[in-house]
Amino acid sequence: HFTPPPGVVLEVGGIDFLADGRMLLSTRRGQVWIVENALAFDPGEARFQLFAEGLHEGLGLSVVQETGPDGAPRESILVLQRGELTRLQDTDGDGRADLQQTLCNDWGLSSNYHEFAFGLPTDAQGNAYLGLNVGFLSETWWLGRALEPYRGWVLSVDPAGRLTPIASGFRSPCGLGFNAAGDLFVTDNQGDWMPAGPIHHVQPGRFYGHPASLDWTDDYRANRAKASLTYPPERERAPAAVWLPYKWSRSAGNLVADASGGAFGPFEDQLFVAELTNGLVLRTQLEQVRGEYQGACFLFRQRIGSVARVHFAPDGSLFCGMTNRGWGGRPPNDGLARIRWTGVTPMEMHRVHLLQDGFEITFTHPVTSERDPTPADVDLIQYDYDYWWEYGSPERHTTRIEVTDVSLSADRRSLTIRTAGLTPAMVARAELSGIRAEDGSPLLHAEFAYTINQLPEGPLTREHVAKAVPPPPPKLTGEEGWLRLSYGDAFDAWESEGWELVGTAVSPDNPTRLETWDGVDALVADVRTSSDYVGRYPLGDGTYHVEFMLPEGGAAVTYLQGRYGVHLSDDAATGAAPPTGTIIPAGAEARAPAFDAYNGPGVWHSLDVEFEAPRFDEAGRKTRNARFAEIRLDDVVLHEDVSLPGPDDIAPWTDESALAPWIVRPVERQVALRTFMFRAARDAPSEAATGAADGSDDEGWVRIFNGSDLDGWTLSPDAPPGEPDDDPDAPPQLGGWTVEDGVLVGTGDRSHLFSPRGDYTDLEFRARVKIHDGGNSGMYFRVTYGPGWPAGYEAQVNANFSDPQKSGSLYALAPVQVQLVPAGTWFRQHVTCRDTADGAHVTIRINGVVVSDFVDAERRYASGHVALQQHHEGSVVEYKDIEVRDLSR
Repeated sequence: HFTPPPGVVLEVGGIDFLADGRMLLSTRRGQVWIVENALAFDPGEARFQLFAEGLHEGLGLSVVQETGPDGAPRESILVLQRGELTRLQDTDGDGRADLQQTLCNDWGLSSNYHEFAFGLPTDAQGNAYLGLNVGFLSETWWLGRALEPYRGWVLSVDPAGRLTPIASGFRSPCGLGFNAAGDLFVTDNQGDWMPAGPIHHVQPGRFYGHPASLDWTDDYRANRAKASLTYPPERERAPAAVWLPYKWSRSAGNLVADASGGAFGPFEDQLFVAELTNGLVLRTQLEQVRGEYQGACFLFRQRIGSVARVHFAPDGSLFCGMTNRGWGGRPPNDGLARIRWTGVTPMEMHRVHLLQDGFEITFTHPVTSERDPTPADVDLIQYDYDYWWEYGSPERHTTRIEVTDVSLSADRRSLTIRTAGLTPAMVARAELSGIRAEDGSPLLHAEFAYTINQLPEGPLTREHVAKAVPPPPPKLTGEEGWLRLSYGDAFDAWESEGWELVGTAVSPDNPTRLETWDGVDALVADVRTSSDYVGRYPLGDGTYHVEFMLPEGGAAVTYLQGRYGVHLSDDAATGAAPPTGTIIPAGAEARAPAFDAYNGPGVWHSLDVEFEAPRFDEAGRKTRNARFAEIRLDDVVLHEDVSLPGPDDIAPWTDESALAPWIVRPVERQVALRTFMFRAARDAPSEAATGAADGSDDEGWVRIFNGSDLDGWTLSPDAPPGEPDDDPDAPPQLGGWTVEDGVLVGTGDRSHLFSPRGDYTDLEFRARVKIHDGGNSGMYFRVTYGPGWPAGYEAQVNANFSDPQKSGSLYALAPVQVQLVPAGTWFRQHVTCRDTADGAHVTIRINGVVVSDFVDAERRYASGHVALQQHHEGSVVEYKDIEVRDLSR
């Protein structure tokens, strides 16, 4: 890794070399740097000099040889800015660019935040190639739209500045590059219409899957058509040459062919691919089958940093440029690194060649003669994906393929695998075991994934690896049903000592420690000084989500219901703790995960656990064990259907119940956590099984808003009357409250809307609610009709308004400060109020979880209406399914 000048954040977007051996870097921060001595053995000898600044996000750079106006040859530097391709020149030789010329800006650019422009390989004729991101219209689901010309296209610009659209159908084409034969390839990033990360062979006129770009094709423009965001277009798709497994690649950058003539090792002419999120470089080997490219990918080098750009230097070393601002990735988040061949050829799979019924694998060294491989040494599966508007796709139709025979060539360098049959339009992923070189060296990387678009023989298939499926129902924000347990106020829903809310990363000076600074990005605990992190809310059936990062040797355990543990550990560093994903049922041996999906220290990982709580009969006897239905790490399934006969042997709590809090325990060194979320299962048991009814039964409920009018409801006497509307087709309105498509919408100035009935005492009151950004509202009960702020209890509805009491608060009596539900998201709020011997007992549930439980010993309010509040001008709130159940009758 190189050290940039002090204070410089080097977010590399483009790399190339001048003829004199100096390196050039463009950055997302609008600078271009010259790096002298970049090829020196010691990276500390490199010297950085600022060449240009003030550019707009340089995500591509290329040095081109041109003929100047005087007919003499010259070097020009092309930088791809967000809105133009720019030529930079140093005409006076002082080492700084003094001439910037717009070579081309004939594509569209809106104000959308995600309209990146990526590049910038050039061919022998001087044509430069770039890819344009679509705009993302939903920050939750990132549905792409081509708001301006040629968004979602790959284009070329010739030396005269003429733009030529080449191919469409891309979402986020972050990286382009040529193979050794001069064919152009592009990577895309997983998202809508991209089930995983593809590598496409770009050919003129072809369509590669994302519909948004079709808006700028001639036929769509002639018909003034717009591509659907959610239904697949009737347009033939070109197949991806390679689908990169999600566990390896979540955000691929550019790709570059090894043309070093052997200076980089044994993989000449193969493509090396930057991978940002997982911080690594992949290797890809392609072959043509039935006229189309397809092939295999392999891991190459890991734990580099957020690699967005790779480029081969004149000496054959591979430079890696890093950036991840706003994208997420592995530390280091920015900077420059170099990979050089040591001169020692590792034991690797060099090439994988597809056969009709298997594969021929060629190794870099002969396989040891001490042992011949057997079919048991090959674990082979096939899978495909869904082609739909949903963000990404799981691996579908996963099938284990029987390996019937394996055989070595006479020189023991090639292994032929025969199977019971392969299927086209699938990805085959194989892992080899027991393969060693003569010197005993094992395979450095024992797994490959081969994209089988077509088999070498037989009928051609018209299917794709990404298969069109019925689209899922449209989502709203994607966060419906979830509770965010650490958003806004990270400590409100938890009890702890010694935990800090900070910014954090693994210390570059001591990787066994987390470095922290002022910030709000993560909760960090040190096992020497921190307690367990104990939730306040009783949780049961549902999905538990948390993100974690560990230093070298760090470890923690997340205990669902304080009892059932899933280990989080950087076991590779010390081996002292079980691997990440290990579970330890009561009285049983540890269950290791099915896959090792942990990507190492300093990397944020996502853990998702689908959990079913134990069941009990009326006498309190357990009738069914707790169960982990599924555990996923970064969307890789680690466990399925694991029965839990009792708590983990060292769990904080040793009894069992249907509802209990979530607990995280630091175990070794430090742990960093963020994004605690919980979503209750829709079919969670009722009160009889869990003691936590949320009104799932319908007996006795009365719908007091019918979805069509406001008959019987009364506006507070001091509320503005609203604008009269003589249109008979206008929606029903009462002051600032309007019925629209079955939803009660509150806008305008402060007002309260009172229910027809005003004598409720013991009751349940529930509704589906959506509070907009900056809005504030409340569900009142036992409230007295009148002006101003009426007397009564209030269940607050507030996502992010400045009032510190957020949704779920019993206003002024039991505040909730964590922002459980984001603005613009429908959620279920359910209130129960009963008089008891100790006082008025109020519970408030959000999405089925009790978040406030308070006994008002003063019995402040005896009876009254239920009411809805509109807090201030500019606030917008929506209600539907408003129901009351009288518990006093």
